[in-house]
Amino acid sequence: MLRNMLIVLLFLVATVSPAFCSESFDFVIIQPGQPGTSEDAQPVMDALATYLQNKLGADVTIRGHYFNQIEQASAYLADNRPKWGIVGLGYYLGHAGALCLTPLASTRPGGADSDVWRLVVAKDGPDKWQSVKGAVSGTMLFEPGVAAGLMFDTPVAELPFTLEGTVRPLRALRSVLRGKGGAVVLDKPQYDAVQSLSMASGLKVLKTSAALPTSAVVAFGPLGKIHERLRAVLREMRNDPAAVDLLQLLQTEGFGPVDKRLDALKEKSA
Repeated sequence: MLRNMLIVLLFLVATVSPAFCSESFDFVIIQPGQPGTSEDAQPVMDALATYLQNKLGADVTIRGHYFNQIEQASAYLADNRPKWGIVGLGYYLGHAGALCLTPLASTRPGGADSDVWRLVVAKDGPDKWQSVKGAVSGTMLFEPGVAAGLMFDTPVAELPFTLEGTVRPLRALRSVLRGKGGAVVLDKPQYDAVQSLSMASGLKVLKTSAALPTSAVVAFGPLGKIHERLRAVLREMRNDPAAVDLLQLLQTEGFGPVDKRLDALKEKSA
């Protein structure tokens, strides 16, 4: 009798314990300025979590969360600590120290390994960026102190205009064309998309940034063995037919190595 009970107990421990011993490997995607809501993006987060769960195995459990507002991301991180995430460049440079963010891979939006920001005005507007007045809008300008350094190499307080984050860059461009706005900063995917629109003929570029890192895949804290496994899975997604639709939803054509420019930019923005 006792022997049979021990056998049953050992069987239960062997079959049930992995579920209780699995490591939480939750992630967060923080992209200030991107359209939609956290609720809209949750199906994509669930799809990514399921894909990675299948690749990494039952020894981890994965849930994902998405935020396009810094305040919402901060509220979540005040009570939760994910193991990794994907964050925009401005957010990384503004919060890397406080959140102990460690880069582990890079994104490839449009297949590019760099981003470029462009300051755009109406064709009959000023010819120098220093002459722009009023407000300058952009999806990457929710971290104005960081953005001022990246785009203008000037402290934000010394700029002749204000920087304003927006989730509607096209609306901001239309305001500029109507003479109701100062200028707009577009990233590379946005600028490329605008070139196919009729409004492109009424715009001109006053200033172009240096080549900038794309959104980074980061660990919250030091890298561990599980992060190395994740890195390998992410790098192979571009070759996996099952990941094609998922990558499209994530707006990247795959993942690449860590962008070495991040360290220099982090020191400069500190």
